[in-house]
Amino acid sequence: MKTILLTGASDGLGKSFGKMCLENNMKVVALCRSKPDYECDFIKTDLTDEVSMLNACQLIKQKYSNFDTLINCAGVPGVQKLEEVTYDVLDDLMKINVLAPIYLVTQLITLIKENEADILNVGSTIGTKEGYPEQIAYTTSKWAIRGTSKNLQLELKKSNCRVIQFNVGGMNTKMHTKWTGKEIGHPEEWMKPEDIADIMLYILNLPKKIEISEITINRKNLK
Repeated sequence: MKTILLTGASDGLGKSFGKMCLENNMKVVALCRSKPDYECDFIKTDLTDEVSMLNACQLIKQKYSNFDTLINCAGVPGVQKLEEVTYDVLDDLMKINVLAPIYLVTQLITLIKENEADILNVGSTIGTKEGYPEQIAYTTSKWAIRGTSKNLQLELKKSNCRVIQFNVGGMNTKMHTKWTGKEIGHPEEWMKPEDIADIMLYILNLPKKIEISEITINRKNLK
């Protein structure tokens, strides 16, 4: 049975992916603040706190050392006018979107190499574009996680570990609503997280000799 380490497992894309893994007879180890509402192993983890992440990694080393994949799926948006950007928002966003994935990988790198485990970093299509108004922090973080993946691909080039950068466009999740307090317009036009999770699982199940280094999935715009 494959074991998947998964951040952001309690909501959105992470939740859809976690449930799909269980349906495919995989063990999911959820690293998040709140326990997901589906059957999985759970390590309470605050991705903004160094001690919490160190404790989580220690438990992984003790109990789940033979893992197959690390999925960095947790992410938060940031929508603020330039003149209204606050340090607290920058700090929280960068810790979750950029620092946590890097730190988890570095703390688990020995096991990643020993297990020949894959790393999948969930980014955004905004990290492949010039950005959007009032999203300077979010845009920067998604460009940064792409850089993280590129560097990991270089570092792990001579190993059997695959590093996959997964850029996703707009999905019908609660992420934007949690931040703005507003429901997304025309939700039927946004991509379903279940469909994106299916693509993630397909890529990870490809033979080890096949590496999709980066994939970008856009929302079809009919306008």
